[in-house]
Order: sequence, then C-alpha cells, then structure tokens
Amino acid sequence: MRRLPPFPGLVAFDAVLRHGSVTQAAAELGLTQSAVSHRLRGLEENFGVPLLERLNPGLRPTGAGERLAREIAPLLATLAGLRETVSGERASRPFRIGVSGALLAWWLSPRLPDLAAAFPALTIEVTTWDSRLGAAQGETDLALHWIPREAQGGSRSEVPFPAESVFPVAAPVLRRSSLDGDWRRLPRLAKGYAADGIGNEWSWSSWLGDDGRRPPAMRFRDIGGALHAAQDGNGIVLARSLLVADALRRRRLTRLVRRAEMRPCSKIQVARWSDQADEVAPAMAAWLVAAAERTLGG
Repeated sequence: MRRLPPFPGLVAFDAVLRHGSVTQAAAELGLTQSAVSHRLRGLEENFGVPLLERLNPGLRPTGAGERLAREIAPLLATLAGLRETVSGERASRPFRIGVSGALLAWWLSPRLPDLAAAFPALTIEVTTWDSRLGAAQGETDLALHWIPREAQGGSRSEVPFPAESVFPVAAPVLRRSSLDGDWRRLPRLAKGYAADGIGNEWSWSSWLGDDGRRPPAMRFRDIGGALHAAQDGNGIVLARSLLVADALRRRRLTRLVRRAEMRPCSKIQVARWSDQADEVAPAMAAWLVAAAERTLGG
C-alpha cells in the first residue's frame, strides 16, 4: 500500500509559500489560520523534517521545504488543469512561453520533452524574441527575461534563475591549433553592438587589456549567433554559463580559463508572469529554475 503525504497539507504548504503568509494562505483556502498551521504541522510530521522556518515576520522554506516545493509545484498545476483537460477548455488555449532565441536554442530546446512530460495537460507554445528588444512582442503566460540584477522586482510573480558566470570559450579544435597554446592570440568574436550598454565582464578589453581594444574579427547581433560561430571554429567568444553548459559537457566548446578566473554576470535570468495568471505559470517557472540548477550543478 502506498504511503502518501496528506494532500490538504500539500495544498496548504503551496499556498503559504506563494503568499509568504499563513494569514493570506488561510484567506485563499477559506480556512482559519490555526487550521492551516495544523495542516502544516501534519505535513512536517509526515516527512519527519521541518519544512518551514518561522521568521519574525514571515516564513521561508527550509532546504527540505525547497525540495518539496520543486516537486509539488508541477503536480498541483497538473491537478489544477484536470477540469480544463476533461472539459476541453485547455486544449483550445495553449500555454505560451516567451523566451529569447539564444536561450531556446542553447538551453531550453533539449529540455522541452521533459517539460511537456511534467505538464501533460498543456499544449505548450513557445514564442521567441530578439533579446535586445525584450518582451514587447506580444502576450505570454510565462516570460523568461535576461535583465540587470538591480532590475529584479522582488515580486511574487517573478522567480530568479541561478546566478551565472562569464568566461571565454572556443571550439576544442581551434584551441589546439593556436600558436604556442595562447588562446589570447585567437580571433575574437563579440556579441551585440559596440554602442550597447553591457557589463564590464563582457568587454574584451577587461580580459585582454590593450589587445582587447582592437575591433573583433566578427560581431554578431546576439550571443546565440556568436556561440554558433565559435562552435564552428571561427574564434573565441565570451559566454554565460547556462547557455554553454551542454556544449561544454559534450565537448563542442571548451572553457579557456580556470574556474577561479570566471567572472560573475551582472545580469540574471528571471521568469515572470502576470498577477492574473493561474497556478500553471509559477509551477512551470519553478520547474524551469530547478532544471537550470541541475544544469549548472551537473
């Protein structure tokens, strides 16, 4: 016989995490605060570990609570969508994800089968946009933005991806062919335009000094094109860790500096949804963040 955790406790736990408050969770669920607290205690007793850390004021998940949240978010989203699935409502309304072309091609695309399997009730529609223009290209249910760290809103309708690093990469064959093994002498590729405001970590002069001030051999509209050119052996390029993790693991690209020389990125990936979104958007955002954590930790 399966030993299942108490479902009312899981629902209460999810509501408390979304609101950051037992009071607001109780209002959503139509329960008293003591009833929600009772369900949370029962859930912790079932798992045998604390799931929430009580602060003054507020609550935050423990390490075990964060792991549980990542697991139950897609489950609850699927259950929430059963009515629409059975009635056929969801079939006529795909769930729309907005993402830059570079993030889609270099990270998200290989994970789409697993994403679809995690949300079997959904028809997922992916919309891409120019990363320089942002998300002004139409409505989406969930949008993945690449923004300056200071632009994070701290909203309950936004979750950040793991912090990333910037470092130079090249095709392994190009590195082996470099004279005297000095990768700094290889042709340089650049993303964006010279007039674009970019962090210092993306400036070749900050990596190479005076040599980095010379115009690059080639410049590309966005990082996706620059990475493809580097993978094909056209030169070295500065890359962000999430985008090149798969290529490094498959040895299509190689990192040219030691881990200690990698630089923190001044931007961060975030997932955002509207305040009117249903439970699917935050659940899918949690799934994507967990997938990014696995990518960077692998």
